[in-house]
Amino acid sequence: MKHNTLSEYIKNFKYIVALTGAGISVESGIPTFRGKGGLWEKYAPETYGTLTGLTKTFLISPSKVVNFAFEFGKLICQAKPNRMHFFLSDLEKKGILKSVITQNIDNLHQKAGNKNVIEIHGNFFRWFCKKCGKEKFFRKSEMMEFLKGMNKIKGRKNLIKKYYEFAKCECGGHLRPSIVFFGELLPEKEYRKAEEEVKRCDLILTIGTSGVVSPASNLPLIAKENGAKLIDINPGESSFRNIADISINQLF
Repeated sequence: MKHNTLSEYIKNFKYIVALTGAGISVESGIPTFRGKGGLWEKYAPETYGTLTGLTKTFLISPSKVVNFAFEFGKLICQAKPNRMHFFLSDLEKKGILKSVITQNIDNLHQKAGNKNVIEIHGNFFRWFCKKCGKEKFFRKSEMMEFLKGMNKIKGRKNLIKKYYEFAKCECGGHLRPSIVFFGELLPEKEYRKAEEEVKRCDLILTIGTSGVVSPASNLPLIAKENGAKLIDINPGESSFRNIADISINQLF
């Protein structure tokens, strides 16, 4: 189904939301986590996807954590919105799409022009202070400079010093990424907004998400329970295919 065909089909719905996953950003150069060639094939999720795993690995072999952060961060910093990101942005500008709920942390929906983006897994560029709660949004150039600097430093103490210099908050506390790691709770405010959106919608688009990560995977089910139609757009496996009203096997 082409852009114009889908646009024609959905224009009669009154409240449309989209739920996006890692698959939507593959064309932008960011591999999925679980798919073929995904990051978890190279980096064990129990080690690099949890704060506990990252901390333990850093204490034993800090270079492994730095290499992972540099490789992953570089991909995100270099990525640009693709056709699907711009398609969703265009739908929002036309008043067709009301919101994008994303599991991604790459900030590409905002770069494409979407205004109402609900980030239930955080944002790579948005950090917050653990002491005062204040948020800071870093530019791509700032993040790349920090990652390159970390990648050149040897020794755990020097790496910790560099990190704390970068992540220092005005209150004297330290910032941490807003990224939601495995085992952490989703930001309550954002997830509550996501639930409200899917309860209101009469059509939900699931795009590039396998539907295996909870509680995000519950959102399309909530939409369906409240009478919404579901269009699943995914070239890979998707747990939403069995409940979708329309399935599309490729991203545009």
